[in-house]
Amino acid sequence: MMARFLLLILFTTTSAFAPARQQQRQQQQPSMLVKPQAAPSLLSLNSASFDDYSQTEPDQDLAYQDTVVGTGDVAEEGKVVTVAYKGTLMSNGKKFDEGPGISFRLGSRKVIPGWEQGIAGMKVGGKRVLRIPPQLAYGERGAGEKIPPGAHIVFECELK
Repeated sequence: MMARFLLLILFTTTSAFAPARQQQRQQQQPSMLVKPQAAPSLLSLNSASFDDYSQTEPDQDLAYQDTVVGTGDVAEEGKVVTVAYKGTLMSNGKKFDEGPGISFRLGSRKVIPGWEQGIAGMKVGGKRVLRIPPQLAYGERGAGEKIPPGAHIVFECELK
């Protein structure tokens, strides 16, 4: 149930890699689908210091920290990547979703901008923690009851 919640939030349109049956199922989903805000170019990533990340700074940027540096292929714009993840609210550490792996084409704007920017440059086998401000996540609208408006979120990611 939790993985389905994130899939509904992360995907804004039917993904090109999904089989026809999955495409039909996603098209039948109600208005839980949200369109992520426009993402800056993946090459323009201006990450903040991970340790200095502030939930009160209005122009806070994405911050990340590699916990394991992978040895495989590099995640680059245009490539299909698979990411295992756990998402928590930064304010209280409450887990809002977790999944063994979700695949998407990097740069296609099928996921939130914080993922587009934060996954770029990882190597397969790598693990990275992303601290994502609202403007690169779900903004002032939030996402259902799980992610409140203006929430700063944390994702523990592994590139498969």
